[in-house]
Amino acid sequence: MRITELIRISFRALTANKRRSLLTMLGIVIGITSVVTIMALGNGIKAATLKNLQTDQSGQQTAEITFLPESSTASTAGFKEDDVDLAYQTAPDKIKKVTIKHEKERLQLNGQLANQDTMLSATLVTSMPKVQLAAGNKLTTDSLQTDGHDVLLSKKLAKKVFHGNAAALTSSIFIGKRSYNIVGIFNTPKASYSALDVDVLIPEKAYTAGQLNPGGQKLAITFQRGSDISQLANAIVRQLKKSGTERRNGSYQYFDYGELLKGIGNVISGLTLFVGAIAGISLLIAGVGVMNMMYISASERSQEIGIRMAVGATPAEIMKQFLLESVMLTLTGGVVGLVLGGLIAWMITAFLPFKPVITLGSIIGTFAISSIVGIVFGILPAKSAANKNLIDILKS
Repeated sequence: MRITELIRISFRALTANKRRSLLTMLGIVIGITSVVTIMALGNGIKAATLKNLQTDQSGQQTAEITFLPESSTASTAGFKEDDVDLAYQTAPDKIKKVTIKHEKERLQLNGQLANQDTMLSATLVTSMPKVQLAAGNKLTTDSLQTDGHDVLLSKKLAKKVFHGNAAALTSSIFIGKRSYNIVGIFNTPKASYSALDVDVLIPEKAYTAGQLNPGGQKLAITFQRGSDISQLANAIVRQLKKSGTERRNGSYQYFDYGELLKGIGNVISGLTLFVGAIAGISLLIAGVGVMNMMYISASERSQEIGIRMAVGATPAEIMKQFLLESVMLTLTGGVVGLVLGGLIAWMITAFLPFKPVITLGSIIGTFAISSIVGIVFGILPAKSAANKNLIDILKS
């Protein structure tokens, strides 16, 4: 029998009892919808995560090279303009921009307080920070400019060095090549590792102008799209180790995100597959429903099977027909589930900062799984129908 004739007969058999076919197909639809939704969301999270790690907020491909001084008390600049030029020369056709980045939070600085050398933790500010003053005044607009000389000292350090706020407010602190007046005493926040949990708060412009060695501890590099960031960044590090301005006072380091990206991608993919497998349990339940329906169909259509056998249909043709009905049922449910899963994923991500990703593999997988479920759970009922005895059918 031709395949087109088998499809026509199978379609007519499925539509003969539409309600039963739809209810049986519902389980497949729910299972495929669940799996597709979870896979689309998981792939979307993975794509967004990897993109965010590989690019900055403007979507550019960037890398950062850090200078690590040999001594924590060393007064080194880290990177200077000569290092910027050196980075450009390494790959001029691949680099869009190179800038020196200054650390602004929880810096460790050498300073003089009460005529004693001391190590201070500091955070640079561009406006009056949100801290509670225990004594003195806030930083004014003039204090925040390049020629400013005012800073805020923590209450904890004021008590330790000056034994009180009053004495601290009449003193000064020397950092770099500039002396600063202590104009206010602030209470450090209770939150651990806060940027404001430091000894001194210094206006950024004034601090930069007062540095003995103007520079920064990080070199931010923006590459042309499609560049091999890891290869280029490592090439720049090699050049800095060879000719960098501070190569004798420390080391240069680039953290390669390549392995990190692979690890994160594998973890997210694993979690997605695991959750998808749990959702796929519903497909097993739906498959049992398909098997049950096909057994009932084979039992109810004994007369049809007998007539077809009487006119020359072979058991193989009977089996093909019932197996085709099972696959058609599950494939239709798979297509509906694929569409619904995609729509639900898009609806969910309307409130999330990423978009779902339905890959070609997901589409092919949907058709493959639907077909496999139809074959696995339809083969026994199909065999049962094909093995019916014509004499027994005629007797009944």
